[in-house]
Amino acid sequence: MNLTQKTILITGGNSGIGFNLVKQLSTKNNQLIVVTRSENNWDQITEINPDITKIQCDLSKKNEVLHLAEKLKSKNIDLDVLINCAAVQYTPKLIDDDFAFDQIDVEITTNFTSVMWLSYLLLPTLLSRSQSAIVNLSSGLALYPKSSSAGYCASKAAIHSFSQSLRYQLSNTPVKVIEVLLPLVDTPMTTGRGKGKISPEAAALEIIKGIEREKNEIYVGKARLLPLLIRLYPGLVKRILKKH
Repeated sequence: MNLTQKTILITGGNSGIGFNLVKQLSTKNNQLIVVTRSENNWDQITEINPDITKIQCDLSKKNEVLHLAEKLKSKNIDLDVLINCAAVQYTPKLIDDDFAFDQIDVEITTNFTSVMWLSYLLLPTLLSRSQSAIVNLSSGLALYPKSSSAGYCASKAAIHSFSQSLRYQLSNTPVKVIEVLLPLVDTPMTTGRGKGKISPEAAALEIIKGIEREKNEIYVGKARLLPLLIRLYPGLVKRILKKH
């Protein structure tokens, strides 16, 4: 799939990997629709290209997601690519004093449920194109979780399973389902955590290359080692992430 002159919707496009996808895809003469929870960094998106469409939508709220889908439908937008990039991560463990009960629903809905909502709601327009794609950003933590951020890890495991099932369902259609398995990326979400992070610019570049090569699963950076490590040393990977 050549990501040129396409209509592409990117959630979470105002920071981190999403913002860098916007920057890189804007150089390829694409029509971009950026969906964000807030209007933060909208000025920077406009500086990239004033023609980029910006829509505010809290993906943890079903009514806002439905309104987003209706807005796109009313504008007769022929969508070619949906990139589900938005995510939140809360690090406290359930046994920690600062664990917030109300954040459970926000984290799971933003990271996973909204991906199902958008995939379903936008599927008709994607099916109408001769070639299209749903791209779900996941993580190596989908395969082996770490001790903290249990909700985040669970949501990415759900993305991993959902992406496979949806790929089976759409195997005889023009819609390609692609999962991106990321390592630790240097974004606002990971501030103060971990070392040896890949830059969001480099991650976005690998994602775009993987989409254009129509890979079912795109392993970015150090995550490329995971399939081999899991096959050869599954116990080691589990122990490392348990202590993380």
